Amino acid sequence: MSYGYIYETAQKIQLGWADEASDVVFGGLSLSGHYSGLADYEQSVDRVAGLENELAGVRAERDMKLIKLGDANRQAYYGLLGTPSYGEDCTLLPRWGYTRRSDRSSGLTRSQTGQTTYTSGEAI
Repeated sequence: MSYGYIYETAQKIQLGWADEASDVVFGGLSLSGHYSGLADYEQSVDRVAGLENELAGVRAERDMKLIKLGDANRQAYYGLLGTPSYGEDCTLLPRWGYTRRSDRSSGLTRSQTGQTTYTSGEAI
């Protein structure tokens, strides 16, 4: 059974019970006893909704702070690169998680001129 089904059924029970047999006790449960369970559930639903709203607000605040932290990281990184006594080949860069200029590969590749390709049927 789903939460929705249970809640909808409780609402139907409340309406029908109040209209036709409000003074009758079923299975040891009175209309007011059933209503208190329904009201408790609705209060919990409202509380969860309020907490979810609050959580969404705190998450948005966290995300904004993360963006500011990213900006501060970028400012520190570019500041380090622009400081003459440090620059883009200093030993502090790897500790910050970056690659020093001298540790980067050039991007050049060796040519394959020394290798000969043979096709099937050719004499070697």
